[in-house]
Amino acid sequence: MPRQGAIRLSSGSLKGKSIRVPEGLTVRPMRTRVREALFNRLQDHLQMGRVLDVFAGSGAVGIEAVSRGARQTIHVENTREVLPLLRKNLRDLGIEAQCKILERDAYRLGPEPPGSAFDLILLDPPFPDYRGPQSKPWILASELAAGEWLRPGGWLVMEHPSREETAPPPPGIEAREGRRYGDTSLIFWFKSETASTPEETQES
Repeated sequence: MPRQGAIRLSSGSLKGKSIRVPEGLTVRPMRTRVREALFNRLQDHLQMGRVLDVFAGSGAVGIEAVSRGARQTIHVENTREVLPLLRKNLRDLGIEAQCKILERDAYRLGPEPPGSAFDLILLDPPFPDYRGPQSKPWILASELAAGEWLRPGGWLVMEHPSREETAPPPPGIEAREGRRYGDTSLIFWFKSETASTPEETQES
């Protein structure tokens, strides 16, 4: 297991508790300021929701969602060096029943989610993966938002380098806002309540 540091949860039922994070470049945890801004913005949409934490790493973002009232979080992570730490964090916090791990390549999630669609999808891809608006993180965001992974009325939020040119959202998805925090920024995409599912589009 890699060398470890720690971050503290900023609010909710687990406020003040620590999460172990690996030191080095394998995982880049979302900074506390950015994490707080994200959840303060979406707090009203989070209660009893189902959350997908993609590129979960140590689980900080998904765990914070549960701390703030989410019903369940699915953590997508398949890095062998990081998975034991993610499992330990969930176990130490006593939230294994609410937080499941999906060991899968985030860029190969496929068209169908495990179970029902998600109310909130959180994406924090490795910054080196960004290579313009046609790079893998933007393609993944579009696929998840427009497909069956995100329910109508749900949100997708992605952290990206501030210098990065953003991609337009796919049809049926609204770019509600973007916020900058120094060298990192967040995009907020909203899926219209009237957005068609892939099956409805094929039938029409």
